[in-house]
Amino acid sequence: MTIRLCVRELAEAQGLNISRFQREAKIPMSTARRLWYSTSDGKEKGPPLKLVNLEVIEQLSKFFDVAPGALLELERQ
Repeated sequence: MTIRLCVRELAEAQGLNISRFQREAKIPMSTARRLWYSTSDGKEKGPPLKLVNLEVIEQLSKFFDVAPGALLELERQ
């Protein structure tokens, strides 16, 4: 089991694609890709993202207007 960010699902539920998410969240595209795919290299099938700064979690929870825990999902492999 791994924990992953579910940024893509939250963004798509608000009608955002990755480009619009990046612009509206005011983050670099490289960061947006890592968050969107929850991978350390920003590629769709890349290695899982292992470290996320708490400031980023706080920024995302404010952006999506959700509790920080709503950004996380337990993924069974």
